[in-house]
Amino acid sequence: MRTVPALPNGHNHLILPAPAATPALPEAACSVNLFFEVEGYGRAQATGRGATASEAVANLHATITATKKALEAPPVVSEEARLGALLTCGLKKAMARQDHGLIERLSKAAALVLGGMVSPGEREGMLAVQSRTTPAHWYEVDGAVCSCPDYKHRHQDGEKTFYCMHGLAAMMYRKLRN
Repeated sequence: MRTVPALPNGHNHLILPAPAATPALPEAACSVNLFFEVEGYGRAQATGRGATASEAVANLHATITATKKALEAPPVVSEEARLGALLTCGLKKAMARQDHGLIERLSKAAALVLGGMVSPGEREGMLAVQSRTTPAHWYEVDGAVCSCPDYKHRHQDGEKTFYCMHGLAAMMYRKLRN
């Protein structure tokens, strides 16, 4: 590197050496091109290159395999498995806080969802959750607010972060539907 003598405006300019030319990579001696079908996508094209014909074919095969694997549909996860994951997440958080009441309510909420005891309510966004002890009775859950006596009693006592089993079941139901 060197600098040029001062220009009329008093500044110097730094002159950098030209970058070294990147050597061109040699073209592969053998090249194999193939069209193939990918389920759900249609026709695709792949190329395999190598120093020998067998190396080019091996690279072509690897390219096709990798392409098909990358385009595979993700495995379908059952609702029960997704509910199990939600329950596990909630139970871990409840255990960390040593909240045994929440652990019990989460388990009961999952049972309500598995039992088909949660359904859309009369208004937009509201859910109806069937009582475990009185099957003819349904509680309304709007957001996290429930019409059950447990929710009303706890919130009257100032527990603003309390969720009853019906509210938890409604949250799980919504998560599974989104």
